[in-house]
Amino acid sequence: MKEIAQELRAARRILMSLHRQPDGDSIGSTLAIAMALRRLGQEVTVTSPDPVPHAYDFLPGVETIVPWRELGSAQFDLVALYDCADERRPGAPRPLRDYAPRILNVDHHATNSRFGDVVFVDPVAAASAELAYRTLELLGVTVDRDLALLLYVGLETDTGGFRYATTTPGSHRLAARLLDAGIEPGEVSELVYERQSVGGLRLLGLALDSLRLRPELSLAYFVLGDDAFAEAGATAQDAETIGIVDYARRLEGIEVAGLLRSDGPGEVKLSLRSKGQVNVAELAARIGGGGHERAAGATLMGDLAQAEEVLLGLFERR
Repeated sequence: MKEIAQELRAARRILMSLHRQPDGDSIGSTLAIAMALRRLGQEVTVTSPDPVPHAYDFLPGVETIVPWRELGSAQFDLVALYDCADERRPGAPRPLRDYAPRILNVDHHATNSRFGDVVFVDPVAAASAELAYRTLELLGVTVDRDLALLLYVGLETDTGGFRYATTTPGSHRLAARLLDAGIEPGEVSELVYERQSVGGLRLLGLALDSLRLRPELSLAYFVLGDDAFAEAGATAQDAETIGIVDYARRLEGIEVAGLLRSDGPGEVKLSLRSKGQVNVAELAARIGGGGHERAAGATLMGDLAQAEEVLLGLFERR
């Protein structure tokens, strides 16, 4: 981590990117580092392959994020990535080396591919926000309310409101420090979780109707095609924000929950959640994905029927 901080301090022009379909941890940890570096006088550009979900549009610095296409041929001293498990996750239109000669990779996913020149991966950390906080300490930046808000959202969302097994005593100690900086948990929870769209709720209803149960595999999953999104008037962001896959995990006697949903022409996004007995990161890795032991995913090529065959094959052979 000291080397990470040294690299960040030494670079004058830094490029940071959210990962595809950015979540609270990607947004919070990345924007926190970018804000801190700007306070130190450095030029930082934050980009994203996808729009920031409505649930996080209140976060400070969101308005500074630009799409990759606006970067053109711009050159930087350093690409610094938080919460990106492999080089594909930032969704860059060109290889990352085309943008800068040095790449930093800071992450908490056990399946991280260890790409880059300086790599720090801590799979014990519940969120990349914990690693961002450590970085800020090494940079000597005081964590005020804006920085605390970014870090808290990353930590709170990636731990499922401190419910997931990845939550550690260190996670709670960090949360306490962030609350001391002025964070109001109830206010944050309302902004993140209680601004659902009508389309999102309708999509949840359609998802519940699509439930497939395979008790012999201890598996339950939902299937959402383009028609469901059109009928509900919903977007892919709605599916992520409302946490559809977690509803299947609540079923008694089910160990793994899944969601298959259309993600563009010929692509299907698979999300997996486990109660702990099955390492879904290992399963996802077999089909080109990754993640955590209890939360992982992959992108599958083909239609929904083909993706469903892949999913069932994974569990029939495990």
